Amino acid sequence: MTQTRAHRRLERPREQVLVAALEMIADQGLARVTMASLARRLGTSGGHLLYYFGTRNHLLLETLRWSEKGFADQRRPIVDSAEQQRKNQQGVEAMLAFAKVYLPVGDRDPRWLLWLELWARAPHDPELIAAQHGLDEEWHADLVRLLSSALPDLRDPQGTSTRLRAMWDGFAMAIVTGGGLATRGQALEHTRSLLAPQY
Repeated sequence: MTQTRAHRRLERPREQVLVAALEMIADQGLARVTMASLARRLGTSGGHLLYYFGTRNHLLLETLRWSEKGFADQRRPIVDSAEQQRKNQQGVEAMLAFAKVYLPVGDRDPRWLLWLELWARAPHDPELIAAQHGLDEEWHADLVRLLSSALPDLRDPQGTSTRLRAMWDGFAMAIVTGGGLATRGQALEHTRSLLAPQY
């Protein structure tokens, strides 16, 4: 018997849901992403989504974790290349490449819209706090590796990573709240200005 679209089972269900959630966030904004609207987009039932994710909060957290894995894959070659070359004459350029992965690509960047939502909720949710800290530490560890390799004369890679990420976070909020590509460009120029004298 043929199933109707509204009750179709998903192939690779988890990944399909996460991809669709990110697409909906980019297209319609985070507020419109509900379990019911996402189920309609996927042509399945809300029950299937509840089975895999339980709650909207958990769905958003899993979407962010899945998205962050993709960004880890993007930044890893930058770090690996710098470590292989050492004393790289393009040290600042490697840092800018890393910053381009970190920063939002525009004011509708779904990853950063998710981050803003989850940051706001984190003080009331221990799972979100732990997830946020874990993801931050992964970025920090990779950035420290990159700083140590691309800018080997830098005195304090740990502290520089903390300061850079704080600056990028501030610019990221400005980008997704209306600054767009112009503000992203400013963030990259400030990054260059801060690092160039140290290299």
